[in-house]
Amino acid sequence: MGLLQPESGLLFWMLLSFIVVFMILAKYGFPVITKMVEERRVFVEKSLEAAKEAKAQLDNIKTESEALLQQAREDQMKILNEAAAAKEFEEENLQLRRLLKLDPPAAWRYVAAEVILRDPVLWNEHFTIDRGSRDGLTKGSAVISVTPDGRPILVGILENVGARTSEVRTLFSPGLRLSAALGTTGITGIVNAGERQPTSDHVPIGYLPSHLAYTLQEALFTTGYESGIPQGLKIGELSAVEEVNPRYSNALHLSGLLKPAAQLNSIRFLLIAERVRPPAGAGGGR
Repeated sequence: MGLLQPESGLLFWMLLSFIVVFMILAKYGFPVITKMVEERRVFVEKSLEAAKEAKAQLDNIKTESEALLQQAREDQMKILNEAAAAKEFEEENLQLRRLLKLDPPAAWRYVAAEVILRDPVLWNEHFTIDRGSRDGLTKGSAVISVTPDGRPILVGILENVGARTSEVRTLFSPGLRLSAALGTTGITGIVNAGERQPTSDHVPIGYLPSHLAYTLQEALFTTGYESGIPQGLKIGELSAVEEVNPRYSNALHLSGLLKPAAQLNSIRFLLIAERVRPPAGAGGGR
């Protein structure tokens, strides 16, 4: 017979062999394979469960770590804020002690005051203090701070005086003009005058005689020409000098810049200078 038509005997033995092999596999092979597959399934399921638990633990650790880190940041910020507040409190106490040690010039008295309100727009030009007319304050009086070495410096003048509070106009206010004298020569100029424009930490000074030489960083002081301002208060230092624009001047004067001595950002306590008696010759009869 051909290849496509095997003999019946061959078919019988082939079928018998298949049955024997299948019975052997069914008894000895399939259970082993099934057991291995089941064990593998259980192992995979346990591995997946362990991975899920590990992921959950990692997520918990991450959450706890982030919480601890956030708490650490908050604690650090709190410590820094407390340290800054303590430093600010110490500096304010030191400033107040320096102020209280100042002796007023003859015929003057000092009234201590505290800054209670700052203008958010004109921060360096105006602020309000907690003293007024009931404390004996008058418009135009000098507002004084102190240097680290205990020397009085001019901050500005009282502009508006109420019963319990007063508004201070500082040297950075363009409307405040007063005379200033160089410490070595006594040469005078006018603060907030001239052709220079103010900057964040400098104010103009004008009407300086053009025929004289000037030294930068030289100190300028109050002249006492203004009735409410004692003589000899430090105003600041000369930081620049240049000629006035010829269109507005006869070139007899120079203008420049003055760096005020007062650090307005750190000022809280101040002294107000008030006369204890009228200026010489005032109020006298004829």
